Amino acid sequence: MVDKKGKVMKLNIFYILSGVFLLIGCQQKEFLSKEGYLSVSGIEVQLQTNAEVISRAVSDDMLLIVELWKGNEMLRTLSTEEMQNKIELDAADDYMLKVYSPNYGVEKGWTNDEKGEPVYYTEVPFVVKQGETTGLKVQVPTITFAVSLNLSEVIGDWLQEYDFTVNTGDRTVALDNGDIAYFPYSEGVSFSYQLTLTNSDSETNTLNGDWGKDEGEVINTNTIYTVVYNWDTHSLSLKE
Repeated sequence: MVDKKGKVMKLNIFYILSGVFLLIGCQQKEFLSKEGYLSVSGIEVQLQTNAEVISRAVSDDMLLIVELWKGNEMLRTLSTEEMQNKIELDAADDYMLKVYSPNYGVEKGWTNDEKGEPVYYTEVPFVVKQGETTGLKVQVPTITFAVSLNLSEVIGDWLQEYDFTVNTGDRTVALDNGDIAYFPYSEGVSFSYQLTLTNSDSETNTLNGDWGKDEGEVINTNTIYTVVYNWDTHSLSLKE
């Protein structure tokens, strides 16, 4: 005679144990497949100014391209909406964000007739750990430097004509008062400049200068170097 009560108890124990094993299996699977997250809290560009470098958040007129890389493989371009949330990624230690302005690369083709523009680029390596969130706040500098001309002390009746050029060895750009010319940065880069003035007495004078050739003269990205004519000394000086 079959003990129905005992059979029911055995079935209940079987279902309970099956449920326990299933739960343990799910938890193990969840643990094994658990990934990490990337959170991009903000991206700022460093603006070029005289004497100081400031930052501001990226606005609609400064759209940047953000690429997600793993090793040598570009996974995808991140959208603005995507970066507003946590991004799920496999745990790994060879991730990188490449952030750049849409004009990145054009600096290689600038001609003597082009004054150029700021070009932004940076690479940010990061690690994603299992079950953790990696937070990044990215500041994007320019990969260019700039030279401007300031003749405010002599502009007027005394100054009749002038010619000003900046040369970096592979490019020569002519500037008017207040103009800014941008140049690609590379290690060891230098620039020279020349100002030819003709005053109201029809006297002509040519002044020359350079920066980056002597020891201690370092050219930095994100910096505008301003050539100034000093009325008291009738000479040129360089401000940054």
